[in-house]
Amino acid sequence: MPEEKLYTYVIVRDDLEMPAGKLASQASHASRLSLLHFIRDNPHRLAEFIDSNVAGSMVVLRAKNLAVLEKAHLQATNAGLPTAMFTDSGHVLLPHFDGSPVTTAVAIGPARREDMRPMTKKFQVVK
Repeated sequence: MPEEKLYTYVIVRDDLEMPAGKLASQASHASRLSLLHFIRDNPHRLAEFIDSNVAGSMVVLRAKNLAVLEKAHLQATNAGLPTAMFTDSGHVLLPHFDGSPVTTAVAIGPARREDMRPMTKKFQVVK
């Protein structure tokens, strides 16, 4: 098992009104990118994730718009936390996705919950 309980918070844009499947895929893309950043920066921890068959818990939150998403990403970066923005591109799902690049989500973590709390506490869980 990983040495401590780790979480990844994924914040998705609520203003894009994504259907459940699209939202799930965007959250997954962002989470995977953030995990890859974590592994890149902590290669000695890779084996424990593989051996325990877990990458920590994931919580999906919603943000009002892109500006709020970018602010959370900047706060996480400034705090030294693994984080990744995901931009969807080439997929059409009107009205918000016409194939042009659209930033949809940011993932923060894996990290300890208390380290991410300052940037995640204002968001609501996706239902």
